Amino acid sequence: MIPTIAALTGADEFFNHQIVNTFAAVASPERAWTEKAWFTLMRKDGSLQASFGLGKYANRNIVDGFAGVQIGTRQMTVRASRLLSSAPDEMGVGPLGYAVVKPLEAIRLTLAENSAVPLRFELTFHANMPGFFENRDVVIHDGRAASDVIRFHQAGTVSGWIEIEGERHEVNPDEWYGFRDRSWGVREHVGLDPADLAPVSGHGVSGGNKAGSAFHFNWLVSKIDRADGSSYDLAYYFRDFGGEGPPAYFSGYINESDGRQIPILHLYPEIDYRASDRGAMRGTVTAIIAGRGKSVEERVFEIEAINPEMGFRLLPGMYGEWKGQIHGSYKGEAFLDGETIEDVNNPAKLAETYRWQIRDRPVRITEGANSGYGDMESIILGDYPGVRIV
Repeated sequence: MIPTIAALTGADEFFNHQIVNTFAAVASPERAWTEKAWFTLMRKDGSLQASFGLGKYANRNIVDGFAGVQIGTRQMTVRASRLLSSAPDEMGVGPLGYAVVKPLEAIRLTLAENSAVPLRFELTFHANMPGFFENRDVVIHDGRAASDVIRFHQAGTVSGWIEIEGERHEVNPDEWYGFRDRSWGVREHVGLDPADLAPVSGHGVSGGNKAGSAFHFNWLVSKIDRADGSSYDLAYYFRDFGGEGPPAYFSGYINESDGRQIPILHLYPEIDYRASDRGAMRGTVTAIIAGRGKSVEERVFEIEAINPEMGFRLLPGMYGEWKGQIHGSYKGEAFLDGETIEDVNNPAKLAETYRWQIRDRPVRITEGANSGYGDMESIILGDYPGVRIV
């Protein structure tokens, strides 16, 4: 062992090095450095939904992840964590498995029989669109890069099976759709903050507490089909305080199946959210893109929840603190737990924390005669332009 060189791993056999070290090390010493995969997979009729996430935290020596399903208003979630050094070349953790069948085309996700919940599955994501990047997400706060992340998302179909309490559900690609994303960089909400930090100034920090402010976070990915067989994707992500001027962060594109990304200059969502749980119900999204010369073009998309009761909650997947756990935190050399929540739409859950709003909401999306499916995530706080509480 040489003190200035990290451990040798199987990945070092391949000609992919980009820093003067092994693959056991990353270029940044930041503890929040993260590499992550996420999937949301849904039946087109809104009756069943699966979710999966995996994170690698090289500077924390941690791999963790979650997997689960929602059926009706019932959500079952499994969480697992381990030391990265226990198996540095493996991409799974506990009963959660992740395998690249064909890069950028097919990924296999598995949840083995486990002691946390009576749930297991084997699902393969098959891409039917290219992967599309979002704008780099950089937040500088009080002189520190609180976030510096790149992310791509991809639409696809799903095949395989899900077994819930011994009942097998076949997953037919014609009846399912889904999305995945991959991200890497310095990320918010990784481990607990040190206790000796100076007070946070203002609401604008990406990972700060947003209670007491007018705040809107909205993320949408989609796949929309034309009659000629081509497809495109309305994809945007913004977070903002107050609604005055441009958002604090915005990324928006209309992505074509031939790989083109058409930038959205300005976006205005007008969405109805259910009062009891802030679930997105229906509405329109107006996207303004550049035309010829000084002209601009408005494109209007209609959005509607496929099933108002569906939307896998991400807080039990550790997107935010849950049961004292958060992404990247040390939970022991090998950790496994989970639970079944019988009614995810119970208003009492939202009363506990505004972060309960974050869910993967299956939606239908149309633009004129073109139609397809999407996934929307959102947080609504206070009075914000375009937001209607119904």
